[in-house]
Amino acid sequence: MKVWGSTDVGKRREINEDDYFVAYNRHKDLMAVVCDGIGGSLAGEVASSTAIQSIYSLFLEAPEFENDSQVNMWLQTALNTANDTIFSKSMNNIYEKGMGTTCVGVLITKGKAYMFNVGDSRVYAKYEDGFIQMTEDHSVINKLLKEGKITEEEAKTHVQKNTLTNALGVWRIFRIDIDKIEFTFDYILICSDGLHGYVEKDSIEEIVTSSTLNIKEKVTSLISAANDAGGYDNCTVILIDNTKSEDSFLEEGELND
Repeated sequence: MKVWGSTDVGKRREINEDDYFVAYNRHKDLMAVVCDGIGGSLAGEVASSTAIQSIYSLFLEAPEFENDSQVNMWLQTALNTANDTIFSKSMNNIYEKGMGTTCVGVLITKGKAYMFNVGDSRVYAKYEDGFIQMTEDHSVINKLLKEGKITEEEAKTHVQKNTLTNALGVWRIFRIDIDKIEFTFDYILICSDGLHGYVEKDSIEEIVTSSTLNIKEKVTSLISAANDAGGYDNCTVILIDNTKSEDSFLEEGELND
């Protein structure tokens, strides 16, 4: 298994409010997380960085996972801790009040894979039967789509395109989606909406499944595609390759650019 991650500020923003980490812990579990800060001038970058640091620290000290229930409970505790830390920070600093962040990621342990999501950053997976969006966006747009009030085409330019219904750090109570996923995937892609909000799914799949690019080149190409589409937002991408390719480009430990 190979993994690579990178982030880019894009062409229109001065500050990168995205953050991410990819790491192995002492039990050789793998965790990959992407956070996209919200709040703009209200320190979205502080919220995303705080979430990443909090979850990363907890992951390094995580116990050895024995079953699904233990993983589920640990993930809930880790994200609740991150939420409380961001919320407390925002209450103590007028310039950070109202800040928050999306949080999406994957935890792989003992040949089992789990994903979790808060907000509208996404996990995609390539299985034998297709390239699938695995997470559900916690957004006004997704709610309107599910209710049949707007079309997919209308969603692309809707005035509430970037309005979330759920995030870390904004409220004491929030929603966490946690799911166990089949370990038979070829690829897992974790990304902020700086990618999926501007690059069509078919184009993303074409890059992810390319047979001519190594894993770092795929991540670079995905970010370039977002910038070629206008670079309107920060873009963060983590790609996990579970194929039996002969590409030995990435060794364990060479995780971030």
